[in-house]
This record gives sequence, C-alpha cells and structure tokens, in this order.
Amino acid sequence: TMRSFCTALVSLATSVLLLMLPASAFLSLAPRSTMGSRHSTSTPTVAATPSTSSSSMSMHHTSSSSGSSISNDYDYTVAILGDLHIDPRKMDDYSIGRSHFQPIFNEAKSKSIKNGEAGAGGCALVSLGDLGHPKNCNHNPHNDLELFAGTTQCHELAATFLNSFVDDIPYDVVGGNHDLEGLQEFKTDEENLAMYLRVHGKDAPYFCREVAEKTLLVGMGSTVFRGAKYISHEVTIDREQMDWFENLVETHPAEEGWKLFVFTHAPPIGSGLRVLQENQIVDGCCWLNHNDEKQRTKFIELVREHRCIKAWFSGHFHLGQDNHGSITFPTIDSKDSPNNRGSCVFAQTSVMRSETTRDARQQSRLLRGNKH
Repeated sequence: TMRSFCTALVSLATSVLLLMLPASAFLSLAPRSTMGSRHSTSTPTVAATPSTSSSSMSMHHTSSSSGSSISNDYDYTVAILGDLHIDPRKMDDYSIGRSHFQPIFNEAKSKSIKNGEAGAGGCALVSLGDLGHPKNCNHNPHNDLELFAGTTQCHELAATFLNSFVDDIPYDVVGGNHDLEGLQEFKTDEENLAMYLRVHGKDAPYFCREVAEKTLLVGMGSTVFRGAKYISHEVTIDREQMDWFENLVETHPAEEGWKLFVFTHAPPIGSGLRVLQENQIVDGCCWLNHNDEKQRTKFIELVREHRCIKAWFSGHFHLGQDNHGSITFPTIDSKDSPNNRGSCVFAQTSVMRSETTRDARQQSRLLRGNKH
C-alpha cells in the first residue's frame, strides 16, 4: 500500500516546489537553474498528478538563490545527470552544471562529518550514459572522420569530469546507445565494452550501491551496438543483467523495508513517459529492449510485482523536466491494467549542454531522502 511520501521538484536558482505524493522517501527532482543569457528555464510545474484519491497532495513554494541554501536534513544525496554527449571543445556548460551540485554535496558531507560519519556521507552521482558527442570533435589528429562517442578518449574525459564534482563522491554510470560507438578504434562490442568498464572502474555493466540503510541505487547498461539484432541504437539490457535484476528485487522486498531507485539510459515500456514518435518509436529505439516483444515488457512486470522499486530514472530523449509526461506517478489501477506502475515514480532526465537539447531545456535531477 502507498502512504504519504514527499517528492520535491527543485529549481536551484528559483524556487522549491514540494508535492505530497505516494511513496516512502523524499524524492527531490531538480531541474537545472538559469545560467545567464544563453540559458533559460521556467519555474518547474507539475507534469502529472496521481489519479488516485488515496494519496494526499499539498504544495508550497520557498525561494532559493543557490543550491547551498536548501535545507539538508537528509540521509542521502544523489546527483543524476542525463545524456552528457561531451564535446571536448565545448566544456563550459558542464562546468556550470557541476558548480550547481558542488555546494549541495559539500553541505551534505559537512553534515556527515559533524555526525561522526566517514566517507561520502550518503552522497553519490549517477550518469545515465551517452557520455560522448556522436560526431567528430577534432579529437584525433590522425583521423578526421572518427566519431568521439565510444572512444577511449571520450570515456577517459567523461570519467575525469564525473570524478571532479567533490572529493570522495563516488559515481556510477549506465551505458547508453552511443557508449560503444568507438567503431574505428574497436572491432567488437566486447573490446569496446571492456575499455568502457576499465576506464570507469566497473566490474560489470550493472551496479548496486547501498546509499543509505536499506536504500539501493541500481543501474543496468546497454551492452550491444555492432551486434544488435534489430537496430544499433536500441538500448539493450542483456539476459545476464535482467536475471541479476530480477533476483535483486526478489531478495530485497518492500515488506522488509527495502527501497530501490533504478537507473537506465532509456525507460521501460509502460512507464508512461513522453516519447518521440517521429524518430525513436519509428526507428525502434525508444524503450529498453524495444524490439524484443517478450523482454521489453519484463521491466514493467517487475515494477508491478515488486513494490520495493520506488523510482526509475532515464535519459535518452533530450527533453526537459518541466513538460507534460516528463514524470509519471504510481497508480491504483488493477494488477492487469496497462496503466499499473506499481509503487514507482518514473522520471525523465534532461541534458546539460545547450547544443544537445531538443526543447531548450538544460536540466539535471537531484535525489535526496531519509530513512523513513
């Protein structure tokens, strides 16, 4: 059953909008703030509301001139970055985006030190993949045709950036549809994937991090590009990862107090998020395992069955976080209803660099929560 649980849409330079929504931890979903004349974002608005009468809703606004002034009564703080598509010639937007998170992380770490806690103090960063720009970026003097995305140089630069937010803050990453696109450097997906894992310090394309007591960050990444059965840019979660994920949710039930936040590059079908009909649906690369009719529905089936899954974050669409369909909420539809989303909030995450947005939005997400 769903009980009062608060999520917040936070604009770091404008206002804070709190919504009482069904779930069990504070979920703060933060659009990026205005950044001078080249960038603009509107005050965040509610993209959708639960259709259930059993969930109480209230909201209030409070002004905030910077991220560091937001109250920090939280046990964990997680920055969530959408498609980076880094171009090494154009790093300004990434520096600005990072600067919005740094005071929040520093405040969270200071609190943990005062409380006698070691390490990152419940702080983490998750990248939703597509780390490099899928065009030539004048990065290789020996090859002016090579795409930057998927190359060793691309992943090394991305790793440097993701490690640069605040000392001791760990990062995790899930592979997107462009992250194995180093076609001229690597002959096979296996070689490309091995480099990707090595550079980002990963043992596997999936991850699980306990960020607070009985609170897990869980991610799965795409592992196929050259060997894709249908289309190279389909986000493919292989069978090994799916079996691992199914076992994970089965062994961490909501009845024992477990809360899971899931991260993938593309969303699962059934999430209800806004999609791009004109290209990604037509091209067959919109949802996880889009073209496998059996496997593509497995994710939402697990969401419906396992109420420990509280939120699912994805990127891929390059769309802003303040439009209709950028976030969907749990429903009380019957078990067999196509609108049944279990206990899960699905959240689309935007982009950081201006040239990669489809709707002039440059935004990231912030997840904060407590034990209760």
